Amino acid sequence: MSPPVRVGIGVVEADGKYLIGIRPPDTVLPGMAEFPGGKCESDETPRACVVRECREETGLIVLPTLHLATINHEYEHGPVELHFWRCCLANGSPSSSSPRPPFRWAEKAELTGLTFPEANGPILDMLQQDSEAAGD
Repeated sequence: MSPPVRVGIGVVEADGKYLIGIRPPDTVLPGMAEFPGGKCESDETPRACVVRECREETGLIVLPTLHLATINHEYEHGPVELHFWRCCLANGSPSSSSPRPPFRWAEKAELTGLTFPEANGPILDMLQQDSEAAGD
């Protein structure tokens, strides 16, 4: 069995909105919603990967503020080790910070209607519990 691919993922929140994209048809897990992120370089921490991938994919500069979870998952295409980080924008707000397509800002309530990869389930549950605790 091959070792898992380390992936840094940014759960970027600003003003109650989350940065999400839809995976292109020519990729693994096509058409699914995703938070920005990608494979860690060999000499890169997952936290640094989140900053780099968010900048490359969305054009936005983020600040990872809290490690949410590390999730190991086996997909058909192989094992992954997903490092989820809660992030904020380094500057600006959703209204002044437009991400590059296919990324966009989505209300938290919208997340439940989107289809994310299976391994994102615990993170989505965590966000839902945060909403319930806050009385949203």
